[in-house]
Amino acid sequence: MLSENDIKSELSYAYLHAVSAQAGFACSSTGRHLDGAGVDAQVDIKRRLHPHSVLTCFSLHFQLKATSQNIAVVQGCCSYSLEVPHYDKLRETSVGTPLFMVLFELPEAAEQWLNVGPDQLVARKCGRWVSLRGAPPTENIASIAVKVPLTNVLTPDSLREIATRVSLGEDIVYGE
Repeated sequence: MLSENDIKSELSYAYLHAVSAQAGFACSSTGRHLDGAGVDAQVDIKRRLHPHSVLTCFSLHFQLKATSQNIAVVQGCCSYSLEVPHYDKLRETSVGTPLFMVLFELPEAAEQWLNVGPDQLVARKCGRWVSLRGAPPTENIASIAVKVPLTNVLTPDSLREIATRVSLGEDIVYGE
């Protein structure tokens, strides 16, 4: 049997997979080697997304976080406590593959996380994305509160926009 945290994790993978598929991109879970680098999943893009794209075959990396706890909202952002080692991996600027964090929020009651019926498949709440690339270092030892904008809902359209920006050679940095 899966633990509650394992179920949340699997649902966050399913969310990214569904969004990626609808966006027309391939998505895969990464193995333990990339997990050590803070990467849980990879989205592969193999097409020209814009007439001026400099990249036509590239990947995006994602660290997935899932929670059913009430998330504090401060100044239009979700505030999520992230362990410092994960924060440091996500804020790195010397990586070639862009790395994003997706915070998948679930209802508190587990029976509301997913509803399946003959006419629908409904996952409650949503995932929001953030790039911590270039975020400032912290002197904290254990964890740091990361701000994830409420407007950064990960949808097929927003994923295509992220991929298009990356294809154009843009760095998506923290605080944009």
